[in-house]
Amino acid sequence: MSRHICQISSSAMLSEAADRMKALGSDMLPVVENRRIVGIITEQNLVSDALPGDVDPQITPIRSFMIFGAACCRQDDDIDKAIEIMEISHAEQLIVLDSSGMAVGVLSIEDLASKAGEHAHTRPLMEGENHESPRD
Repeated sequence: MSRHICQISSSAMLSEAADRMKALGSDMLPVVENRRIVGIITEQNLVSDALPGDVDPQITPIRSFMIFGAACCRQDDDIDKAIEIMEISHAEQLIVLDSSGMAVGVLSIEDLASKAGEHAHTRPLMEGENHESPRD
């Protein structure tokens, strides 16, 4: 699971999202409005070839190019629950939330396969791990 995750406001500019992803070494960020995850912005959304020629990333808000909706699970969900959410939503990644709804990590299909092989399915996804997350 990736722990270098940071949320970003839907009103932030595309250039800020690109800078944050680069600094974190991440290819996506959860997007929030009113402290609630409403979607994601990916590196692919920000590639200059994907943006229309008249779009200035310095003054264009993320909300204009984000993917609305995001598959999420709680950090205390077990592996079976995470797999179920991923299957139902047809997601390749799950945003892991703490008890206050803040993003604390991202799980990939590979992460879940690895965890399923290592642990019993009833153990929480992040049991005994540090749950610190940068705040937006």
